[in-house]
Amino acid sequence: MTAMFRKRLLAIATTSALALSLATPAFAHCDAMDGPVITEAQTALSSGDISPLLKWVPATDVAALTSAFDKTLEVRKLGDDAQELADQQFFATLVEIHRAYEGAPFTGVKPAGEIDPAIQAADTALEKGEIDAFLARVVDKFEQEARSAFEATLAAKQQASESPDKGREFVEHYVHYVHYLEDVHNVIAGNSGSHDH
Repeated sequence: MTAMFRKRLLAIATTSALALSLATPAFAHCDAMDGPVITEAQTALSSGDISPLLKWVPATDVAALTSAFDKTLEVRKLGDDAQELADQQFFATLVEIHRAYEGAPFTGVKPAGEIDPAIQAADTALEKGEIDAFLARVVDKFEQEARSAFEATLAAKQQASESPDKGREFVEHYVHYVHYLEDVHNVIAGNSGSHDH
């Protein structure tokens, strides 16, 4: 594979993977117990300093969040059970405000361990200050998927004229193959994309 082709694949795969994951609420991780928002909230509650959390909310909601934070700190002093309940309520308040800021619905705080691996890898790249490993992984995955769909479609095409059933099998592969590549292209081009085939 030429270097230029690999660079183009890198651009396509990276853009599509990130755009799809960021555009899809199912991939959100700001509402997870091990996501960046709640992880930072745990540190803020331990230190008693709300400052690091303010970036996650709009300026118009700082007063409401500060009030909830102050109340949480007071309730935490009442014991372990009170602390746990107060923390959970504060996490829910913070995430709800943050999700509204993103224009997304609040569907509750999610348990740890359910963050999409692609999002974990994107966060790890930021933590390490290096994205090459993540990009290589995305390109490899895209290349595998595209090649697999292409090869299955090509094999089915070579047998399509043998019978109507073989022809239908080809069409099934063809639709998957073309739509997959069309979806990737539409993400890169900024098109909403509709399958008109």
